[in-house]
Amino acid sequence: MAIKHWVFLRGLGREQAHWGDFIDRCATQLNWQCHCIDLPGFGSEHQRPSPTRIQTIREDVAQRLPATLNNGTPFGIVALSLGGMVALDWLANNPEQIAKVILINTSTGDCPLFQRLKLSALPRAIGALLAPSIIARERATIAMVSNRHSRDPSLLAIWCKISKLRPVSRINVLRQLLAASRYRAPATLASTSHLLISSQADRMVSYRCSEFLASKYAWPITLHNSAGHDLPVDDAEWLINVFAEQLNT
Repeated sequence: MAIKHWVFLRGLGREQAHWGDFIDRCATQLNWQCHCIDLPGFGSEHQRPSPTRIQTIREDVAQRLPATLNNGTPFGIVALSLGGMVALDWLANNPEQIAKVILINTSTGDCPLFQRLKLSALPRAIGALLAPSIIARERATIAMVSNRHSRDPSLLAIWCKISKLRPVSRINVLRQLLAASRYRAPATLASTSHLLISSQADRMVSYRCSEFLASKYAWPITLHNSAGHDLPVDDAEWLINVFAEQLNT
Protein backbone atom coordinates (compact mmCIF):
# COMPACT_ATOMS: atom_id res chain seq x y z
CA MET A 1 0.00 0.00 0.00
CA ALA A 2 1.32 3.43 -0.93
CA ILE A 3 2.36 5.67 1.96
CA LYS A 4 0.41 8.91 1.63
CA HIS A 5 1.71 11.00 4.51
CA TRP A 6 5.37 11.78 5.19
CA VAL A 7 7.01 13.67 8.06
CA PHE A 8 10.26 15.53 7.28
CA LEU A 9 12.87 16.10 10.01
CA ARG A 10 15.94 18.31 9.62
CA GLY A 11 19.32 18.04 11.32
CA LEU A 12 21.76 19.95 13.51
CA GLY A 13 20.92 23.64 13.83
CA ARG A 14 18.58 23.60 10.84
CA GLU A 15 14.84 24.06 10.34
CA GLN A 16 12.16 23.27 7.77
CA ALA A 17 12.92 26.32 5.61
CA HIS A 18 16.34 24.81 4.85
CA TRP A 19 14.62 22.13 2.73
CA GLY A 20 14.13 24.84 0.10
CA ASP A 21 11.83 23.65 -2.68
CA PHE A 22 12.57 19.99 -1.94
CA ILE A 23 9.31 19.49 -0.02
CA ASP A 24 7.18 20.97 -2.79
CA ARG A 25 8.97 18.77 -5.32
CA CYS A 26 8.30 15.63 -3.24
CA ALA A 27 4.62 16.61 -3.04
CA THR A 28 4.37 17.28 -6.78
CA GLN A 29 6.54 14.48 -8.18
CA LEU A 30 5.67 11.74 -5.70
CA ASN A 31 2.12 12.78 -4.81
CA TRP A 32 2.98 12.83 -1.12
CA GLN A 33 1.26 14.74 1.66
CA CYS A 34 4.33 16.33 3.28
CA HIS A 35 4.51 17.56 6.88
CA CYS A 36 7.57 19.44 8.15
CA ILE A 37 8.04 19.46 11.92
CA ASP A 38 10.85 21.53 13.40
CA LEU A 39 12.95 20.07 16.19
CA PRO A 40 12.53 21.88 19.53
CA GLY A 41 14.77 24.95 19.74
CA PHE A 42 14.77 25.66 15.98
CA GLY A 43 12.52 27.10 13.30
CA SER A 44 8.99 27.55 14.60
CA GLU A 45 10.29 26.42 18.01
CA HIS A 46 13.37 28.65 18.09
CA GLN A 47 12.39 30.44 21.30
CA ARG A 48 12.40 27.18 23.26
CA PRO A 49 15.42 25.34 24.69
CA SER A 50 16.59 22.27 22.80
CA PRO A 51 16.46 19.07 24.91
CA THR A 52 19.74 17.32 25.62
CA ARG A 53 18.45 13.83 24.84
CA ILE A 54 17.23 12.45 21.52
CA GLN A 55 14.39 10.67 23.33
CA THR A 56 13.04 13.98 24.63
CA ILE A 57 13.38 15.57 21.18
CA ARG A 58 11.42 12.66 19.70
CA GLU A 59 8.69 12.95 22.33
CA ASP A 60 8.41 16.68 21.68
CA VAL A 61 8.11 16.21 17.91
CA ALA A 62 5.55 13.40 18.32
CA GLN A 63 3.36 15.66 20.46
CA ARG A 64 3.24 18.19 17.60
CA LEU A 65 2.08 15.80 14.89
CA PRO A 66 -0.64 17.33 12.71
CA ALA A 67 -4.16 16.10 13.44
CA THR A 68 -4.26 14.24 10.11
CA LEU A 69 -1.50 11.92 11.38
CA ASN A 70 -3.24 11.00 14.63
CA ASN A 71 -5.84 8.69 13.08
CA GLY A 72 -3.79 5.51 13.53
CA THR A 73 -2.62 5.19 9.92
CA PRO A 74 1.17 4.71 9.81
CA PHE A 75 3.18 7.43 8.07
CA GLY A 76 6.66 7.69 6.59
CA ILE A 77 9.58 9.75 7.87
CA VAL A 78 12.32 11.37 5.79
CA ALA A 79 15.08 12.45 8.15
CA LEU A 80 18.41 14.14 7.53
CA SER A 81 21.46 13.84 9.78
CA LEU A 82 20.50 14.36 13.46
CA GLY A 83 16.86 14.07 12.42
CA GLY A 84 17.69 10.47 11.58
CA MET A 85 18.49 9.77 15.23
CA VAL A 86 15.05 11.09 16.13
CA ALA A 87 13.50 8.79 13.50
CA LEU A 88 15.44 5.76 14.78
CA ASP A 89 14.29 6.46 18.34
CA TRP A 90 10.71 6.84 17.10
CA LEU A 91 10.92 3.54 15.23
CA ALA A 92 12.29 1.82 18.35
CA ASN A 93 9.61 3.17 20.68
CA ASN A 94 6.49 3.53 18.52
CA PRO A 95 6.96 1.23 15.52
CA GLU A 96 3.21 0.98 14.96
CA GLN A 97 3.17 4.64 13.91
CA ILE A 98 5.86 4.31 11.26
CA ALA A 99 5.34 2.79 7.82
CA LYS A 100 8.87 3.54 6.58
CA VAL A 101 11.89 5.63 7.50
CA ILE A 102 14.34 7.05 4.99
CA LEU A 103 17.53 8.20 6.69
CA ILE A 104 19.89 10.56 4.86
CA ASN A 105 23.52 10.96 5.99
CA THR A 106 22.73 9.82 9.52
CA SER A 107 25.12 8.71 12.25
CA THR A 108 24.84 7.54 15.85
CA GLY A 109 27.11 7.47 18.87
CA ASP A 110 28.07 3.88 18.04
CA CYS A 111 30.14 5.14 15.11
CA PRO A 112 33.75 6.29 15.63
CA LEU A 113 33.98 9.95 16.65
CA PHE A 114 35.84 11.11 13.57
CA GLN A 115 33.39 9.39 11.28
CA ARG A 116 30.51 11.22 12.96
CA LEU A 117 32.38 14.48 12.42
CA LYS A 118 35.34 14.28 10.10
CA LEU A 119 38.61 15.84 11.24
CA SER A 120 38.70 17.88 8.06
CA ALA A 121 35.31 19.39 8.96
CA LEU A 122 36.38 20.55 12.42
CA PRO A 123 37.69 24.00 11.38
CA ARG A 124 34.45 24.86 9.58
CA ALA A 125 32.31 23.38 12.38
CA ILE A 126 34.14 25.44 14.99
CA GLY A 127 34.06 28.46 12.70
CA ALA A 128 30.29 28.15 12.30
CA LEU A 129 29.74 27.71 16.04
CA LEU A 130 31.92 30.69 17.01
CA ALA A 131 31.13 32.92 14.02
CA PRO A 132 30.79 36.62 14.92
CA SER A 133 27.94 37.21 12.47
CA ILE A 134 25.07 35.42 10.75
CA ILE A 135 26.71 35.68 7.35
CA ALA A 136 29.99 34.24 8.65
CA ARG A 137 28.18 31.36 10.33
CA GLU A 138 26.05 30.51 7.31
CA ARG A 139 29.01 30.78 4.92
CA ALA A 140 30.97 28.31 7.07
CA THR A 141 27.97 26.01 7.36
CA ILE A 142 27.30 25.92 3.62
CA ALA A 143 30.97 25.25 2.91
CA MET A 144 30.79 22.28 5.27
CA VAL A 145 27.48 20.70 4.16
CA SER A 146 27.30 21.44 0.42
CA ASN A 147 29.72 20.40 -2.31
CA ARG A 148 27.82 21.98 -5.19
CA HIS A 149 26.73 25.27 -3.63
CA SER A 150 29.58 26.08 -1.25
CA ARG A 151 30.19 29.40 -3.01
CA ASP A 152 26.61 30.10 -4.07
CA PRO A 153 25.68 33.69 -3.07
CA SER A 154 21.96 33.06 -3.60
CA LEU A 155 21.88 30.12 -1.16
CA LEU A 156 23.93 32.13 1.34
CA ALA A 157 21.42 34.99 1.11
CA ILE A 158 18.48 32.63 1.62
CA TRP A 159 20.02 30.92 4.64
CA CYS A 160 20.97 34.27 6.19
CA LYS A 161 17.39 35.43 5.77
CA ILE A 162 16.09 32.28 7.48
CA SER A 163 18.43 32.85 10.41
CA LYS A 164 17.38 36.48 10.78
CA LEU A 165 13.71 35.51 10.84
CA ARG A 166 14.15 32.66 13.34
CA PRO A 167 17.52 33.07 15.07
CA VAL A 168 19.63 30.06 15.97
CA SER A 169 21.11 30.24 19.46
CA ARG A 170 24.60 28.88 20.06
CA ILE A 171 23.46 27.21 23.28
CA ASN A 172 20.72 25.29 21.45
CA VAL A 173 23.24 24.00 18.92
CA LEU A 174 25.47 22.85 21.78
CA ARG A 175 22.51 21.18 23.49
CA GLN A 176 21.69 19.36 20.24
CA LEU A 177 25.31 18.25 19.93
CA LEU A 178 25.15 16.87 23.47
CA ALA A 179 21.97 14.96 22.64
CA ALA A 180 23.54 13.52 19.51
CA SER A 181 26.73 12.49 21.31
CA ARG A 182 24.69 10.52 23.87
CA TYR A 183 22.52 8.67 21.40
CA ARG A 184 23.20 5.04 20.57
CA ALA A 185 21.43 3.10 17.84
CA PRO A 186 18.73 0.73 19.14
CA ALA A 187 20.05 -2.80 19.63
CA THR A 188 17.38 -4.28 17.37
CA LEU A 189 14.59 -3.02 15.13
CA ALA A 190 11.85 -5.35 13.95
CA SER A 191 11.39 -4.24 10.36
CA THR A 192 13.83 -4.43 7.47
CA SER A 193 11.72 -2.33 5.09
CA HIS A 194 13.54 0.94 5.71
CA LEU A 195 16.21 2.75 3.68
CA LEU A 196 19.54 4.49 4.20
CA ILE A 197 20.91 7.04 1.75
CA SER A 198 24.35 8.56 2.06
CA SER A 199 26.88 10.70 0.22
CA GLN A 200 30.31 9.20 -0.32
CA ALA A 201 31.70 12.71 -0.79
CA ASP A 202 30.11 14.06 2.42
CA ARG A 203 32.76 16.37 3.94
CA MET A 204 31.07 16.50 7.34
CA VAL A 205 29.95 12.95 8.24
CA SER A 206 31.44 9.78 6.80
CA TYR A 207 29.17 7.56 4.74
CA ARG A 208 30.67 4.71 6.79
CA CYS A 209 28.18 5.64 9.52
CA SER A 210 25.28 4.85 7.18
CA GLU A 211 27.01 1.64 6.14
CA PHE A 212 27.30 0.71 9.83
CA LEU A 213 23.54 1.17 10.31
CA ALA A 214 22.77 -0.70 7.08
CA SER A 215 24.83 -3.66 8.32
CA LYS A 216 23.37 -3.52 11.84
CA TYR A 217 19.76 -3.65 10.68
CA ALA A 218 20.13 -5.38 7.29
CA TRP A 219 18.61 -2.35 5.56
CA PRO A 220 19.35 -1.41 1.96
CA ILE A 221 21.66 1.54 1.37
CA THR A 222 21.99 3.78 -1.68
CA LEU A 223 25.10 5.92 -2.15
CA HIS A 224 25.60 9.19 -4.02
CA ASN A 225 29.14 9.68 -5.31
CA SER A 226 29.54 13.47 -5.32
CA ALA A 227 26.97 15.33 -3.21
CA GLY A 228 27.69 16.81 0.19
CA HIS A 229 26.08 16.27 3.59
CA ASP A 230 23.00 18.29 2.65
CA LEU A 231 21.95 15.95 -0.15
CA PRO A 232 18.53 17.60 -0.70
CA VAL A 233 20.34 20.87 -1.46
CA ASP A 234 23.02 19.30 -3.64
CA ASP A 235 20.96 16.85 -5.71
CA ALA A 236 17.23 16.96 -5.02
CA GLU A 237 16.30 15.33 -8.34
CA TRP A 238 18.52 12.29 -7.74
CA LEU A 239 17.12 11.92 -4.22
CA ILE A 240 13.49 12.07 -5.38
CA ASN A 241 14.25 9.48 -8.05
CA VAL A 242 15.70 7.17 -5.38
CA PHE A 243 12.56 7.63 -3.28
CA ALA A 244 10.37 6.73 -6.27
CA GLU A 245 12.45 3.67 -7.22
CA GLN A 246 12.66 2.29 -3.69
CA LEU A 247 8.97 2.77 -2.95
CA ASN A 248 7.96 1.03 -6.17
CA THR A 249 10.03 -2.09 -5.52
